[in-house]
Amino acid sequence: MPFPAVREAERVNVFARSIPIRSALVLTAILAVGALPARADDVPDYVPGPWHYRAISCVETTVISVTPRLGEPNQTSFSPADFKASGVAVTFATSLGIQPIFPGHASIVHYQGDGDNATMAAEHAGDKVQVCFLGGPAPTSSCDPDKDPRGRQYRVYDYRQKKQYWGFNAEHLCGGA
Repeated sequence: MPFPAVREAERVNVFARSIPIRSALVLTAILAVGALPARADDVPDYVPGPWHYRAISCVETTVISVTPRLGEPNQTSFSPADFKASGVAVTFATSLGIQPIFPGHASIVHYQGDGDNATMAAEHAGDKVQVCFLGGPAPTSSCDPDKDPRGRQYRVYDYRQKKQYWGFNAEHLCGGA
């Protein structure tokens, strides 16, 4: 039987050799969870009210349109059932986060059942909002952010409602369906 000091050294050596494996498993679990799409009840605990941070690009702008996510061409009026059935799309009078590569305006799109849909559906064209660009997609084997405008994330504060919401500018992220 080896001396107790030898057994302790062997135990420590086995533990030390297993640290990289454990670290890799933890990192894999963290990345897997982070790669899952956000659920409606996973709303970030953002600081309420207008933001005045130098590290985050925000603009004061207005709402251009509020429509169901899936609407009929040339449809100009929408019922609450339209929003409930398909979700909400809000477009803003800014190109923050997408210029100069892509034409168009910043927007947020939510599926039906997402947590902030009531706030988004209550927006009106002309409402004063603050739109903050939280980031865009990183290049991957399936996403070229210079060619695919999807996957830009925004946080919006509505001055009339005194409420905020966040989301992505498309139903699918960069490189998605």
